[in-house]
Amino acid sequence: MTKSQQKFYNIIVNQCVDYEAIFHDDFTIKRIEQISDNNLKYLLEDINIDKDKIGKSKGYMTYVKFIHYADKIIDKTIVNGMLPYKTKVEELYKKRDIILSVIEKQAPTISKKNELIQKLENKLIMFKDDGKNILDEIDYFIIAKFGFYNFFDENKNYKIKEEIDKHLKEYTAHKLLDQNKSIKLLG
Repeated sequence: MTKSQQKFYNIIVNQCVDYEAIFHDDFTIKRIEQISDNNLKYLLEDINIDKDKIGKSKGYMTYVKFIHYADKIIDKTIVNGMLPYKTKVEELYKKRDIILSVIEKQAPTISKKNELIQKLENKLIMFKDDGKNILDEIDYFIIAKFGFYNFFDENKNYKIKEEIDKHLKEYTAHKLLDQNKSIKLLG
């Protein structure tokens, strides 16, 4: 943790009226590490103002308030981090359709389909467009979360886009956390 994050951690520990170190330490540290030093001041302000009226007793800092407002800032950061990937859900859905049609043409039997999917998962075959693989790092991450066989099952179409979006948020959260850790290592 950075110095600012450590100071913020101390504020939470000392001022939360219902803070129990045994139960709350890991969750508190995990959340604080995901929030940039600049956003910590906004988090403290949100907790003190309590505009969402989380706590019944005004003027007290509680663990519930901290968790609520920390999660709100973390979610906002993830959504902002997803902006460069805004069209990713539609793109991956279209890539899925293209790959499904190719698999359908290339593999007449289930065993051949499974073999193609296994090769795709192990990156032994690629579906190319202009000499480049159409699936990138993010696509592989999302497909792995689904499971390659589930993702390329032509019978599974229910809430595919919602699942892609959910896994894209997870990918973005991992990237932002890794980025924050590397910045801390440099500092």
